[in-house]
Amino acid sequence: MDAPYGHMTPRIPIRFVSLVLVLTALSAPAQQQVLDPAAVRHRLFSPGERLELSLAVGLPAREYLTGHYNLNVGLAYNFFQTLALEARGGYALSRHTGLARSLSESFLNREDKRITDELEDLWEMGAHGVVGARWAPIYGKLSLLSDATAHFQAYLWAGGGLASLRRESIIQCSQVVDRARGICDNRTQVDDASTATQSYWRTESRVAPVVSAAVGLRFFLSQRHALRFELRDWIFQDQYRVNLDRELWEAGQESGEPAPSPGLSHLVQFDLGYTFLF
Repeated sequence: MDAPYGHMTPRIPIRFVSLVLVLTALSAPAQQQVLDPAAVRHRLFSPGERLELSLAVGLPAREYLTGHYNLNVGLAYNFFQTLALEARGGYALSRHTGLARSLSESFLNREDKRITDELEDLWEMGAHGVVGARWAPIYGKLSLLSDATAHFQAYLWAGGGLASLRRESIIQCSQVVDRARGICDNRTQVDDASTATQSYWRTESRVAPVVSAAVGLRFFLSQRHALRFELRDWIFQDQYRVNLDRELWEAGQESGEPAPSPGLSHLVQFDLGYTFLF
């Protein structure tokens, strides 16, 4: 049974790998034209054998049914100039997007969708922690002005850990208040969902393994301070139900079965961060 609006699985892994390949392709001319060989041999800013503390804010690079704003703290140790081990932990402020809210409000009055599938990519990440390795093979400097240069590292990051996940359905309502208007909460004003204090959409929660990968740049402001810019992907297994009978569910009975091949969910974000090196 097809989902009511189709499963729109984004091809994020291909895009992410493409960005890594672009960074690698650009590194050759950058090393010839922009990077100063002396800067590579004699680094003005050397993170090797130093501990560092980082703060980062993640902004969504793409949104479908959920949106995330990620707050992270990282602690890393640089074993060498190019290799570090980092532990990151944080919390994601998540929400349904306008598309998800629109679908939920329009779905309940669809008589042609009594037997249907849940939608993919509805899990929202909360608290999470990962440990990973950062490899920074490229170091150089950019000439911004005649007497000003910016020293930087380009790096790849990969690791894994655990994340708390929460899912609120947009088609499984246990108490339909107004089917014609698609209302599944106890709002006091029909046209204002913010007046609701309780929602009747099905919710689930779980703790699951998560993998994270990133490509980034960090610019050294001094021996102790740096700014970092990343494109980061958070990856975890999706879960949803198929062959749902909505009448049974609204009557308080279980319906449907887990999807046999749910695939992976991707939360792709732009990270802006600050690093203090001890």
